Amino acid sequence: MDFTPSMSSASHVWVVPTPVVAEAPPTQNNSTIKPTWRLYMNVLVAVLQPFQFGWSTSQMNNSIFNNEADCNARPIAPGTCLMFPGHTKTQWTIAVSSWIVGGMIGSLVTGRVSNKFGRKPTMMFNCVFMIAGALIQAASSNISIFTVGRVFAGIAAGGSTAVIPGFIGEICPPHLRSKLGVCFQISITLGHLFVAITFFFASTSVGWRFIAAFPVVLAFLFLVLAPFVLVESPAWLLMAGQQVLAERELARLFGQENVYLAKTWMKQDEAAPRVGVGSEYVMPLQDLRMSMALQADKPRGFSQLFTPALRRQLLVAIGVAGAQQLTGVNAVFFYSSGIFKQAGLSDSRIGVLLVNFVNVLPTLFCGMLSARLGNRKLILYGFAGMFFSATGMTAALVGSLPALAIVFTALYVTTFGSSLGPLAWGIMADLFPDDVRAMGCSICVGASWLCSLTIGLGYPYIAAAFDNYSFVPFMCTVTIAFLFVHSFVPETYGKTIQEIQDEFDARRLNKSRDRDQWRLSGNSQIAVLG
Repeated sequence: MDFTPSMSSASHVWVVPTPVVAEAPPTQNNSTIKPTWRLYMNVLVAVLQPFQFGWSTSQMNNSIFNNEADCNARPIAPGTCLMFPGHTKTQWTIAVSSWIVGGMIGSLVTGRVSNKFGRKPTMMFNCVFMIAGALIQAASSNISIFTVGRVFAGIAAGGSTAVIPGFIGEICPPHLRSKLGVCFQISITLGHLFVAITFFFASTSVGWRFIAAFPVVLAFLFLVLAPFVLVESPAWLLMAGQQVLAERELARLFGQENVYLAKTWMKQDEAAPRVGVGSEYVMPLQDLRMSMALQADKPRGFSQLFTPALRRQLLVAIGVAGAQQLTGVNAVFFYSSGIFKQAGLSDSRIGVLLVNFVNVLPTLFCGMLSARLGNRKLILYGFAGMFFSATGMTAALVGSLPALAIVFTALYVTTFGSSLGPLAWGIMADLFPDDVRAMGCSICVGASWLCSLTIGLGYPYIAAAFDNYSFVPFMCTVTIAFLFVHSFVPETYGKTIQEIQDEFDARRLNKSRDRDQWRLSGNSQIAVLG
């Protein structure tokens, strides 16, 4: 592509020749590339950390640890209120939610750290917080110290959510990004499930300490395997100017013969936004002006996310993050034992186990469903299912029907687990170019944790105020989330990062043209009137 831009000193406007049409570079079908075993091992080792996320989310969701009536009784009956007998509702709510505060801290800090030091060292250092949080909780003598341990565990969980979905997206080819990206959520759901299983044999005054300490095992496994298995993100290496190392890592993942093609998946075009037309890329005059204006003084760091080129992506990603949490699924994982008690179930552990079991199954098939329907349509179907399930849960609670309460709660979790739950992490990462992905994910995950904190702190009071109608507010948020995704979230399945950016650029270009046409029509009317 040959053009010679010049800049008028009087007007400071880029002057560019007539629109240029350039042929697209030769392409190869991405789906024909077969990654080496190392790619799958990288994903498998990386998702050891989100297992801790799921484990910590549900480790306190056992009514025998905290039943308000049992803990308020004096004297406390043997075998009840096993964790820190006599604690208050407020102390317990703070202990549950302090993990979310830690998650916010971890997610907001990790993006900058991983951009500076790399994805692999960041993930390894995150294990320090996993170990510290687990040991402090297990050894705590009172609920205040336990709460401090929850904060450390939350920092580890927040760090993993900020860096690992992006890392998986950076090492995967476009046709495998969604399929392997759901492994992050699968690991979280397995954490939910396995901790629910431990409730049947570790619900003792000592057993809960072993539950709290288990993440040490996960951190140890990660630290042993990561030095030999994990690659550094090739996208990060290219941004750091280490092209030789990036090509070496790509060769380990895809074979030496596919290194060039793999680089095209992550390479960002610095020239201009491109709008695909057939087999060619049309680069209109206004696109080039916009691109060069941005290139003339391109900001770095977090500020780059708030430029016109990326502001829409950031807002859409934050919206997806908020929808993932504010639709209420964490109310189930934090407090479902209380929900089942409220419905009249004698042993709430059974309900918790069943809900977590059905949470795993749909997540396993989410990759296949997204390949068939696309990410966006699958999420919309998921919202419809969640609305129906929340309606059924409300009816079951009003009618004191514990069996139906379990069925509709399980269906609620199933529709979430087969749609928004696993797909949101990948979509948030896919919406950002490589050079700002870590920082963009950091902000979005921070927003996600803030919304989760809102649910963690607010749901007990919502349940007290609305009683059997406690899921009616979530029916409202599900409706709003449906409208948001339908209106603003693009399809991302099977697309390269550049193709997704092209779609946002095209939308921005169309809006700019509409504004220009409106201004021109207004000026024309004024001229006619004059």
